Amino acid sequence: MKILYIRMICVSIAVIILFAFQSCNDKELTDMNKNPNVIEYAIPEYTFTAAVHNSIPGQSYRALGGGLQYFAVYREVNGSGDKFYDFGGTAGSFDVYNNQWNRLLQLNEQIPGPENVNKRAAIEILRILAIHQVTDVIGDMPYTEAMKGLTNLKPKYDTQKSIYTAMLNELDIALKSMDLSKPNVFGTADPYFKGDISKWKKFGYTLMMRLGMRLSDVEPATAKLWVEKAAAAGVMTANTDIAYRKFANITGQTNPRVDALIAGDFVTPGGDNVFGGKWSAKFIDHLKSTQDPRLPIVSVVWVPSGNTYVADNTVAKQRGMVNGSLNTKPTDFDTYSEPSLLYLDRGSPIITMGPAEAYFLLAEGALRGWNVGTTAKAAYDNGVRAAMAQWALWPTVAPHSGVISASSVDTYLANNPYLTGGPFETQLEQISTQKWVSMLGDDFEIFSNWRRTKYPVFNYKNWKLPSGTLSYYPGNVTGGKMWRRFSIPNAEKTLNPVNYLEAIKRQNFSEDQIDLLQGRMWWDVGPGTGQVN
Repeated sequence: MKILYIRMICVSIAVIILFAFQSCNDKELTDMNKNPNVIEYAIPEYTFTAAVHNSIPGQSYRALGGGLQYFAVYREVNGSGDKFYDFGGTAGSFDVYNNQWNRLLQLNEQIPGPENVNKRAAIEILRILAIHQVTDVIGDMPYTEAMKGLTNLKPKYDTQKSIYTAMLNELDIALKSMDLSKPNVFGTADPYFKGDISKWKKFGYTLMMRLGMRLSDVEPATAKLWVEKAAAAGVMTANTDIAYRKFANITGQTNPRVDALIAGDFVTPGGDNVFGGKWSAKFIDHLKSTQDPRLPIVSVVWVPSGNTYVADNTVAKQRGMVNGSLNTKPTDFDTYSEPSLLYLDRGSPIITMGPAEAYFLLAEGALRGWNVGTTAKAAYDNGVRAAMAQWALWPTVAPHSGVISASSVDTYLANNPYLTGGPFETQLEQISTQKWVSMLGDDFEIFSNWRRTKYPVFNYKNWKLPSGTLSYYPGNVTGGKMWRRFSIPNAEKTLNPVNYLEAIKRQNFSEDQIDLLQGRMWWDVGPGTGQVN
């Protein structure tokens, strides 16, 4: 009897459990495992915002900041661009594939249909912007076989010439597809232009003009075709056209370039710093000799005052350090100029592309005799005005203000007029040198422009030998020369060796590091080296 009773209880429990499972809601049980604070599906607007934020130009303060003679250091450590003492900062990166390009491909798949044509065109502009920045420092790279997933894990390297042909044609198709009658470009999710289609077109055609001008020496007829096409279609001409990213002095929202500068050298005002960095003599001397009103905006000397330092942006006191001339701290280290607190403001913006660059490209096109709708002088003057006006985007940090009056710009242009009657090379040098000043911070674009035009001319022979003669810094790894490319990522030697070796052989350089750095881009041709030694 006891056994029967136990069996009846067990059957009852089993029936209860069975009914309980039958009455369960599978969806409710599944939802219990979901994090209510996490979005489990892609939102195109969020993805696009992230893509725009990721499109700001790369920077390499240590390598290019010194090599392009914006900065100088007295220490050997990290003197890769000042003394060419090591190879630090000269390795290329293929992060574009799994980051920006991958993000944009996924975003494109999320917005099918003819009504999204403007969004897809903007995505294409961002993709080409990202690709050109990589090929311009590495050269040949995977393109037509890239981003194929598991179907091709070892893509071939396309020639830079074919990549440029593809980028320009693809950009042209995207821009022609934009339609003012269709929905805008992601509206308020667009940090650049709040969805304004006409501004995206100006952005795209300015990019087209930049890419077209890259070919000015290697394929001048092709360059002329693309530059004239872009100029006719309409490029950036007003400061309201600027594509720039805003930052804030709030954790997680700060300017990454400024963060790198502060961490690298300028964490505290005055006294010694991490790598012994200052503005270079080349940069400061140019600003002083031309009476450039931007000098007191970007530069400061920290004057000792008791137990602290006081910022002094008096023009007469600004002084740059000579590149590659020191390896011990000079006794007058405090008298050299550093970036101002305005320049080092963590909430300062980063400009991706703007009218200043567009006008200087137009000026060069006019100088070359191309039909760009303006004269070289008019475009140059407008470029200077736009470049000086954009400093108003920076927050005012005493004793500096980024606002430059129109009268100050007029005086500057009167004192430094465009050399209309000068030889071609003289005018090209003036335009390129003005770009070097006006696009301060956009290291990679200035690096490319310097290699193409060979201006401004830099002097790297500043080390004084016991005899008193000047030479290259002893022990430098490049023969005293500025490198002309970054190396292909080392991982490619093992991940994609056959295509890697074929690519470097085709470009006439070996795996030797010096060759990697001195080999020229496809478009980097013509006489001169951009240096006096």
